[in-house]
Amino acid sequence: MAKNAVRIIFFSIFLIFFSSCDISPTYSRKNIENIITDICKKEFSLDVKVWGIGDTVWIYIPLDSLVGSDNQIDKNVLDKMRLVNLSLERAILSMDKPPRFYSFVVSDIKNGIDAYSVGFIPDMIKARIDLISRSDMAERGVFLIFNNAKALGDTQGEHIIKYDMNMGEFISYLIKQDMEKKFNAKEVQDYVKVNDLRAKYYKGKLEVSFDIMIKKYNEKVPYPFDEALSITKRILRGYDYPPEITEITIDDVLNKKSRLYTSRALMEEK
Repeated sequence: MAKNAVRIIFFSIFLIFFSSCDISPTYSRKNIENIITDICKKEFSLDVKVWGIGDTVWIYIPLDSLVGSDNQIDKNVLDKMRLVNLSLERAILSMDKPPRFYSFVVSDIKNGIDAYSVGFIPDMIKARIDLISRSDMAERGVFLIFNNAKALGDTQGEHIIKYDMNMGEFISYLIKQDMEKKFNAKEVQDYVKVNDLRAKYYKGKLEVSFDIMIKKYNEKVPYPFDEALSITKRILRGYDYPPEITEITIDDVLNKKSRLYTSRALMEEK
């Protein structure tokens, strides 16, 4: 229940993320860590940890708790998340050569929970000039939340593995998230059992693998292979079929159906 509450809040924060704010003078990319840290500290009295790793900026904020005993997000937590997001937006949108990705991590250091919000910064820029709607923008964010004992007591973000993300990895997260939304939705739980669901990217190869059993027919439940293919094509199309992704495998483990596609084949398929 607590995880669901945090996921909903992250979705809401992602929409708030694109509210208007004043744009400061141009910042230098090389100072990104100090810039975001200073904005949070001087303007909002927030202590955050920031790392620039290649083309990815990581932001960490440790909290004593994400949700209360009533499974509701504390208003102070919500406010802190909003202000950190606004700080990131302010820095990025007025920066020369901004990074491509951001990963905003909020950790509950008393209960051992990590919550990630991951996004593609060019999407942020498009949203600001109305090339992407709010609803489309929400679909382009990755939200991950899980228990992690290593988060306990970590005020410095030492347990967070910081690295330079790539487009293939980001797209694999989006595909997995969309598949989870479709087949874990409350309205289809009586008809579907998700035994396994994975998406990964490695050296040009994107693989979507799943074991999803249809317990009984319902018109609300699509055929898993067809849905995986449809979601994959839609997301790849939304990012203009990134050239680094050359092969795509859709693997339906339960029904022993696996298909290999080239990026060009999917691009040309109607």
